Amino acid sequence: MPETQRMHVTVFRAYDVRGVYGTDLTEQLVKRVGESFGSYAEGGSVSLGRDTRISGPSLQKAFLDGVLSTGCQVNSFGIIPIAIISFITWKEGLKAAAYISASHNPPEYNGVRFRTCDGYGLLYQESSIMKYYREGGFLAGQGIKTDRDPGEAIERYREYVQGKLNLKRPLKLVLDMGNGAACTMASFYQQLGFNPLILNGTTDGLFPGRGPAPNEESLRPACQMLKKKEADFGVGFDPDADRGIVIDDKGAVLPPEKVAIIITRARYKPGDLVISGFDCSMILERELEKDGIKVLRERVGDVFVANRVKNSKAVLGVERSGHFFLPEFQYSDDPFAMSLALAEIVSSGEKLSDLAGMIPDYPYKQMSVHLNEDPAAVMLRLADSLAFFEPDTTDGLKITTESYSVLIRPSNTEPIIRLYIETTKGDMKELEEQYKKIIHQAMKA
Repeated sequence: MPETQRMHVTVFRAYDVRGVYGTDLTEQLVKRVGESFGSYAEGGSVSLGRDTRISGPSLQKAFLDGVLSTGCQVNSFGIIPIAIISFITWKEGLKAAAYISASHNPPEYNGVRFRTCDGYGLLYQESSIMKYYREGGFLAGQGIKTDRDPGEAIERYREYVQGKLNLKRPLKLVLDMGNGAACTMASFYQQLGFNPLILNGTTDGLFPGRGPAPNEESLRPACQMLKKKEADFGVGFDPDADRGIVIDDKGAVLPPEKVAIIITRARYKPGDLVISGFDCSMILERELEKDGIKVLRERVGDVFVANRVKNSKAVLGVERSGHFFLPEFQYSDDPFAMSLALAEIVSSGEKLSDLAGMIPDYPYKQMSVHLNEDPAAVMLRLADSLAFFEPDTTDGLKITTESYSVLIRPSNTEPIIRLYIETTKGDMKELEEQYKKIIHQAMKA
């Protein structure tokens, strides 16, 4: 592998390609990724879209040039939610999909994400994409680009979901589009009979409205609007619109785990299976197993959860970051499907705040420790120091007791170690001090 490629292998994350545009991520690199993806697709028909980032058009062109050089037929959509392009890829029987985005990262970042023929996350590290990238030998051909209308794709999706939706009454929703790809979805909700109140609904790759990450802090204006307008609930989306963070009728941001519990109890039955990210709250098991619903954990990452949902025939998947998977709609993470399932429940008369209030709250804290060394080396030292607790090593190190759980794991996208603590008692400060000290000792070793 040429030295320039070796230098850029760091942008190949666990489940996508991602880095700072112009330094880590260049048009030259992305073109080669396109050649690798096109060779993987073996000259077949694929789809391509992007979010609203400033670097998106240039990187999409570079990627497109690479794919076309392998003889693929490319359905090019431009700005479109990744959940919609996933749906179209599945419904039209396309070979795969690619999407130019860095998800919730700051605007200077960009990347490439991949979808299988069934529309869910492609484990590209296990495919031939990486082999082609490293070794070359790309397929050659004269590809064909077909420009597709994102509006038509959204309308096709709307017609599909409308047949699955049973609203008992019209609902008023606050939708914080975050200046990203979700900005294209306002009419989707209107045509389904909702009264959507839109925030940050103008596409802008600098994400000036509230930044790219929807969270309790950035969604404060949406929470205030919701209370002022007495809306039924709200949703905040990230730039590629694969994540949805829910706000209840009292203006409170709900943990995704509570949303998953509410949907599961209303739509599914005893014996069904739910897949949760490894960092999700233990409230999922403690609540859903009362209803006879089994919960299994999967390593953190939407692609890993998506594949586990598909392969285990689960009825729902959830990540703490706000990814929801409802296979009754499609296998892709789909915040729009999540919002519709939630709307159907709320339209029956119950307030979302009441449903959420029936589920206990456990104090939960996430912290990041920045590293100046290889995270893998630190994790090895931590494994030795925590061996007494016999931690679960599915994804990092997880210690679970009757009263608390602690997860220590390296980030998939940054040089940091994440520490997650959840407790049923008032000992959060003590646990935080204890485990932070253990991590810092491992760094000093």
